[in-house]
Amino acid sequence: MDDTPQLQSNSEQPLTLHTLSSIRSLLINPSTPKPTLSSILQTLTRSSQLTHHTLNLLTDLAIHHPSFSQLALDSLLTATESPTRLAVDSLASISELSFPDSFELDDGRFVSLCFGPSIPGRIWMLKNAGYLFKVRPALLFTVLLGFTKDPYPYVRAASLEGLVGLSERGDFNDVSMVKGCYQRALQLLTDMEDCVRISAVRVVASWGLMLSASNADMKAYWCNEVFAKLCSMVRDMSMKVRVEAFNGLAKMEIVSKDFLLQSLSKRVLRNEKQMEAMDQSTSEQFVTLATSVAGALVHGLEEEFFEVRKSACQSLHTLTILSVEFAREALDLLMDMLNDDSVVVRLQALETMHHMAINGCLKLQEKHLHMFLGALVDNCREVRCAERKILKIVKLNDLAMFKSSIDRLMENLDSYLQDEADVFSAFSHLGRNHKKFVGYIVKETFEEVEAAFEGNDEFKSARIAALLIISISAPLFNEYLGVIPPVLFSYAVTLLDRIYDAFSDIMDKDALLAYLCEKSRPPSYSAPNISHSEGEQQLPLIEGDTPNCASNGVIDSEVGSQIMKEQKELPSYQVEQHQSEYSEVTKFVNFILAKCPDMWQTIETGLTNEVLRSLRCLKEELSTMKFDSLGSHDALAFALLYIRIIILLVEVWEHLLPAKGSRSHGMGELEFKLGKLDRRIKELMSTFVGFSAEEELNMLELILVTYALRLCKLETICVNLTFKRLTSIYSCVESILKERSVLPSNFVVELGKLLHECSLQFDRCLKLFSLKKFVFHGTVKHLKAELSISNNDSLHPFPFVSGLPVSIPCKIKLHNIISNCKLWLRMSLDDGLVQYVFLDLDNFIGTGDVKNFDFVAPFYRTPKSNSFTLKVCISLECLFENVSPIQRYGGPKYELVPLCKEKQVYYFNVNKD
Repeated sequence: MDDTPQLQSNSEQPLTLHTLSSIRSLLINPSTPKPTLSSILQTLTRSSQLTHHTLNLLTDLAIHHPSFSQLALDSLLTATESPTRLAVDSLASISELSFPDSFELDDGRFVSLCFGPSIPGRIWMLKNAGYLFKVRPALLFTVLLGFTKDPYPYVRAASLEGLVGLSERGDFNDVSMVKGCYQRALQLLTDMEDCVRISAVRVVASWGLMLSASNADMKAYWCNEVFAKLCSMVRDMSMKVRVEAFNGLAKMEIVSKDFLLQSLSKRVLRNEKQMEAMDQSTSEQFVTLATSVAGALVHGLEEEFFEVRKSACQSLHTLTILSVEFAREALDLLMDMLNDDSVVVRLQALETMHHMAINGCLKLQEKHLHMFLGALVDNCREVRCAERKILKIVKLNDLAMFKSSIDRLMENLDSYLQDEADVFSAFSHLGRNHKKFVGYIVKETFEEVEAAFEGNDEFKSARIAALLIISISAPLFNEYLGVIPPVLFSYAVTLLDRIYDAFSDIMDKDALLAYLCEKSRPPSYSAPNISHSEGEQQLPLIEGDTPNCASNGVIDSEVGSQIMKEQKELPSYQVEQHQSEYSEVTKFVNFILAKCPDMWQTIETGLTNEVLRSLRCLKEELSTMKFDSLGSHDALAFALLYIRIIILLVEVWEHLLPAKGSRSHGMGELEFKLGKLDRRIKELMSTFVGFSAEEELNMLELILVTYALRLCKLETICVNLTFKRLTSIYSCVESILKERSVLPSNFVVELGKLLHECSLQFDRCLKLFSLKKFVFHGTVKHLKAELSISNNDSLHPFPFVSGLPVSIPCKIKLHNIISNCKLWLRMSLDDGLVQYVFLDLDNFIGTGDVKNFDFVAPFYRTPKSNSFTLKVCISLECLFENVSPIQRYGGPKYELVPLCKEKQVYYFNVNKD
């Protein structure tokens, strides 16, 4: 209190560091009286006192005392009019303030700041306007586009950066404005200044993708053009421009296969069929674009700068999933990058391969093995770890490749003892994913393992532990693999602590011990009269063969066949086995799903890539599981779809996180992912029945989050419909909470307040969302269908007469379909024409969970063409929402969810002209 008069009396003199320190102590103290704060504010805002230090103090005042935030903000904005470096410091201080929403500036203030005398201030303002300030989009667009013609290169670059930020907001529905911005960026690709070309490349990538998303019919065309324009910049004189060009290529969503393959060949390739279909002008344009694309990726991978090579590898991360043929050819180039001098490049090449493996497009061949497996003995620990991550999920095609992988992992184990835990984990995954090859390894190494456990010094060697891990991992989850002697499981019990880490991703130590003890028991039905002499261990080498029986636990094929026959005659045994199997599946599913909530804190810190990698590995693990009972299949199908939904939610959630200078997300990408997330959740709610109230509440909250994200991040014409859907689902959540007397989550409470206020500021409640733990009770059934159409393919089409109806002979198999389901047969042509036929279940004969019947569906609007292809699918009407967005005459009232894969039916015209 005593410092206040002193501050006022000495206000004309520069404030000393001691005085500034005293002022800050008062500002950060929440108990400081308001009169003191007002006096401090007056002192700090005098023109003679405006310095970098006083600007920081004004920022502290706004942060710690919200009632003074507007006054402090006005002072900071006044300082931006200074023609000195102080203007930039002031703007930087404003950006540090934590406001509930983007900063709103009136039009006059915004324009005056952009046209102010301070060049550094103008640059800062233009560069950050698209990210930080809520200005009318039309005005912001006009100012930014105008400054792209400024004589100062850094001002041009800053305006382009502002346009990049503006594109992420997705506020433009006017296609002509989007196209104008894209074309202006194309002109600046030839600017004399490097900084301008770098920013222009970013604008071409972001606004080009926005342009492609604005028109579904032209999306492929615009994506190809953007791809070609970016490829033309990979030979720029500036290394940074080349890096940015490859970063832009990594954002591509659609590229034609011809252009992708052209990027791997320096010689211009001609697709004769495509060239014949084009007129002369289009053909010339295609050749021009192909020339720009030719050899672009090869050029990047052969670059002298490691930054460019890394960026080129990163672009393949996205592009390889667009075409299987392209991925196969690009893999040859990626293998060469594993010999790169730069560790960063080798890591990025392996990261790209890992992404390819997750998406099922990493097809390793024998010629790749030497280079690929060589990374297991790399001097860099991160490189070895990245290589093992790939081996955990990759599919090896033959036994030779499997054995080579095992041998190299053993070398890794011998050379780098510190890698033991992760190497053991890789052995475990290899055994689980390649069960048909494990029998060969067991046959070749059984005597070595047995000798080690008879007193040999190698008992505790890492090699023996690794051989045990790969042996016991193959029959996990009750899968029958009789080639594994039970004695190996007994040996593994003695090394439980050492090998546990290899299985920690799917079970805890107690579960592993129980599994080993169960499998180590010799079969009670083994034949005691079968003799066994040394050297007579015969293991079957063909997957599915009945195992041999001997004193070491291996079953003779003849006796095994008799046992299997006896088992078929014991239905009660089968029922008990299926029940036990279903219980194991339920435990496994709950173990997998329990990992998801633990990852949410990591997501909120911005480390989404790590979380996505973990989730995709869980998805891969679930997709490889195989069980006999139908209930087990339903449980795994549910868990797999749930994990896919969480992956999509994490990918969408990235758009809520603060930008950290990595890749930017375009409007089209966000809208695509939100739409896919919406469809996946509807599929989960509609195609699975038997949920408990807790399970249903968990999934309804996911739907609420999806709709809130859509309303928060997208300016769409469907706002009213989305809001109605949100309100409808919220009502369902409220009724369940009342029935169960359960406390709602903070997210649901805040969402209820927003709905009561009719507010659209959904970012408030999204900040409170966290993923709940999902406990699967194992009572769900999967609604699905199988559709087959006999005697029809592209070589054997059905005849038709143009203008007359045609019939579609369908063989249909329904699983778990209940009486209140509304099924439709959806038939569509490539031109967008869709026809629906209702499947009245009361007219079909069948009992139980599985129903088979034949159905002939009519299609009336045959086209006037020589042939056509009809796409047919069985779909289920979504009835859990009370909002009906669709009004079709004679068709479904609500949205449809497919129950089977789409079938193609081929027809040819029999009219004789």
